[in-house]
Amino acid sequence: MHMIAISNWASAAAIWFILIVCWERLVVIRYPLKARKYRLFSGRIIIPANIVLTGLLTFYSHFSYDCFIRNFCNATQPHALCTFIGDDGLYGFAEATNDRKA
Repeated sequence: MHMIAISNWASAAAIWFILIVCWERLVVIRYPLKARKYRLFSGRIIIPANIVLTGLLTFYSHFSYDCFIRNFCNATQPHALCTFIGDDGLYGFAEATNDRKA
């Protein structure tokens, strides 16, 4: 489960890195002589801030799922079923209620 959470974090960080680079290039193209004036932060601040903020935003993934693991074939084939902790029903499906009267 933690590998899924780490890949979610890496994906979020990559998306924000792309947006930061695109924003910087847009500013340089629009204002070629004033590009340094519009640069608010250096790379030493932006890169760690991006990693920390995306890590905080995706941290819930480490503990929001409950995984049931069962081993088959003499423990050579592990199978996992992960369900969201907030679901009321079994395997992610809420129990059906019949509100209709006969």
